[in-house]
Parts: sequence; C-alpha cells; structure tokens
Amino acid sequence: MALGKSKPLTRDEALVRMAGLCARSEQCASDIARKLRTKGLSSADIASVIDELKERSFLDEARYARSFARDKVRFSAWGRRKIRMHLLSRRIPEHLVVEAFESVGEEDYAAAAARAARQKAASLDLSLSDDRIRLYRHLLLRGFESDVARSEIRRLMTQ
Repeated sequence: MALGKSKPLTRDEALVRMAGLCARSEQCASDIARKLRTKGLSSADIASVIDELKERSFLDEARYARSFARDKVRFSAWGRRKIRMHLLSRRIPEHLVVEAFESVGEEDYAAAAARAARQKAASLDLSLSDDRIRLYRHLLLRGFESDVARSEIRRLMTQ
C-alpha cells in the first residue's frame, strides 16, 4: 500500500471512532460529517452514523452550541456576533444559537469584553483618536456589539 493512502473506514469503524471523539469533546454534526467525508464514507453512511450518534446522545446540537458559546466567551473573549457567525457556519439552527447566548451570563460576557479591551489597550495610547479607533475595530472584530465596544472604551478612558 502506498504511503499516505489508507483503507477507507467502514460504517461501523467510523461510528466507533466518532463516538470516541464525541466522548472526549463536544462535536457538531457538520464537523463529524466533514471528518467522515475525508475518511471516504458515502453520504448514506455519514447520515447513518450521525443519526446513531444523535440517538445515543453522543451528538447534541443544543449542548454543543451552549458549550461553544460559554467556552468562547470565557477563554477566548469572543463577542456574540463572532460566536453567532461560527455557530451558523456549522449549521447550528438559529433558535439553538439564541439558547446558547442565554446560557452565557451577562457578567461573564461583560468580563470578556473588558478583558479583550484591556489587553488591546495595553499597547495603545487612548488619548489618541487613532488608537481609540484601533481599539474599537479590535473589539468589533472580536465580535462585540458597537455599543459594548464604545462603553468599554469610555470605561478605560475614565480609569
């Protein structure tokens, strides 16, 4: 067998591997489908594996969305807009995205915005208009709403 060429997985082998992956970390159906496509599974087998993972509670889109949102706010200091974009790109339904945001506490969200602003502001001089604009753009790119970005800049300038 040539290097780099591996034997395609069977449906049962794929199910076992993906169940192990889902047991280690939260996954969503679109990520599992993408991984299985790269392993050479047919569309019917991919759908079958995903259905069985959902039946066995290895895959749960709502649980994934809540976990993703909480982790990105707490550990990566992402805002709602960026989280929403990433969840929708993974084909998570809109109503589950809304529920995921409800699971993130306002205190955690405010702390994430403050942390992102403080980290960027450390390398800027907020008395300069250009640096305030840089900070504002940075917060928008992190996914924070414009009113949150403006209030964080005001808060930092009064300190």
